[in-house]
Amino acid sequence: MNQHIVLIGDLIGSKELNDKERERYQSILVEETNRINRESSSVVSPLTITLGDEFQAVYKDLSAVLADSWSILAALYPVGVRFSIGVGQIYTEINSEQALGMDGPAFHAARDGMDLIKESGRLYNVSLGSPADQPDASLSLISLVNYSLQFLSNEIKQWKKTRLQILVMLQEGESVKKIAEEIGISESAVYKNREDGDLNLALEMKESIGENINRIL
Repeated sequence: MNQHIVLIGDLIGSKELNDKERERYQSILVEETNRINRESSSVVSPLTITLGDEFQAVYKDLSAVLADSWSILAALYPVGVRFSIGVGQIYTEINSEQALGMDGPAFHAARDGMDLIKESGRLYNVSLGSPADQPDASLSLISLVNYSLQFLSNEIKQWKKTRLQILVMLQEGESVKKIAEEIGISESAVYKNREDGDLNLALEMKESIGENINRIL
């Protein structure tokens, strides 16, 4: 049985929105998850909205999970989103049509991780399915990944939408000139956001986390 990456996402504070606002952000979530499903080569079971403000998917690459999470955060700003990631086995057949009807330690780990981040206030958590069966090196790696993501969570929660948009476009390889034109700001503002937010470091962190988790997979 192959190891997989299960993502469960949850909108933060959506129950505090009025009906019109909630409907608007749910519509944005549908639009953004549909876009990711069309364009991503790393999604093996598509982002599927399971409740009005919760969604899940199965991926083959953690760096893609982080990249897509930034796109979702930018699209839904100022509404925040929690991302719980479970790494492990899926015992049932992978559903390539929608992320429903599957089960296994990866799903259990993602669900348990969501409970943890709701308590901690973080945006991210990575958990291993069947941790008792994992070598100490894998457990240490997951701890290091979560420390890194905790730091990233603290940074992201202080950012404005513009910085998230710049991060998303940088990871897509867009030039500073194109980013400035698309967002409607000056090129110097793009450079300032990139430096003040240490966005290049965030991109490098995403790739490093992905590479290391792939070793477990």
